[in-house]
Amino acid sequence: MKLLFLTQVLDRADAVLGFVPRWIEGLARRCERVRVLALEVGDVSGLPSNVDVREIGRKGWIARYLRNRRYLREALLDEGFDVVLAHMVPRYTLLSSGIARKAGAREFLWYTHGAVDARLERAVKAVELVFTASEESLRIETRKKVVTGHGIDLEHFSARGAEPVRPIRLLGVGRLTPAKDPLTVVAAVGILVARGFDVHLDLVGGGLVASDEAYSARVAEQIEVGGLAQRVVLHGSVPYRDIVPYYQRSTMVLSASRTGSIDKVVLEAMACARPVITCNDSFPRLFRELGADGEALLFEAGSAASLADRIEGILRLRQPVRVALGERLRALVARDHEVDALMGRLVERMQPPSRGKA
Repeated sequence: MKLLFLTQVLDRADAVLGFVPRWIEGLARRCERVRVLALEVGDVSGLPSNVDVREIGRKGWIARYLRNRRYLREALLDEGFDVVLAHMVPRYTLLSSGIARKAGAREFLWYTHGAVDARLERAVKAVELVFTASEESLRIETRKKVVTGHGIDLEHFSARGAEPVRPIRLLGVGRLTPAKDPLTVVAAVGILVARGFDVHLDLVGGGLVASDEAYSARVAEQIEVGGLAQRVVLHGSVPYRDIVPYYQRSTMVLSASRTGSIDKVVLEAMACARPVITCNDSFPRLFRELGADGEALLFEAGSAASLADRIEGILRLRQPVRVALGERLRALVARDHEVDALMGRLVERMQPPSRGKA
């Protein structure tokens, strides 16, 4: 199999998509060749020898469109790449589908988000299969949906014997946007402080667009008004390769995200063996097998009081009990969401029926 992988960013230092090079490594071990077409390319050190990269660039939409077409034709028509996998962006499928059909290449899409629009619906019609992390991560009824789990690098995300620091540090990771709802997290911390808990909060994540800056200012204002300036730290964007120590030093991780898809941050926290409290509606299914312990990790979306109650419940557990819970959570990630297992599942489903594995 010669795989053409379409993505936004290929950069080990990227705060959001820094995991993509690890995906490419896993795919390359199972394919004859892998070529990555990305809008933006940064640190690609250590990629296997059967991987090459083309950077489309972000400037000038006409020039960008023409470069993209040229690179697609080069790979699919001239060099015989026979499988196209678009990562997260339905538009990439729509841009490549005409050339892919002409070349006889098979098309697939990876998509994990609660949002559904006309582009996604058109992309689903164009591809053979749509891979997604959970039932809730693709909210279109289609027989093309294949639930594969996520791809978490358990070597990268690990407790490695690190103990949570004192005083207690809570952690939130994600862009400062309404969909991630950091205001509820900050408000919950305020409630806990009022109850007499000596807790601190690290918020890791920045904005990507101009509207994010205004929202970030709202978060900073709430921290100040709530008298939490000495307890809440806004760290801004942190590269993927540098994020693990934040998980390791935390007592637990908080996710108020309302994106509707399975949140990779929650799985990363679990991989680091840290209890994680979430309102994401993709997780009740996963946590169900933990029984009452799983229910204790879920709170009502948008409710700071509900979140504060759940945090207090975990804080009142003895440390050995918290450690045991963290290990059970890591085991769930290892079973269902490990990166190399995911890459194997993707390649297996993308293989032509008449051929063996590459």
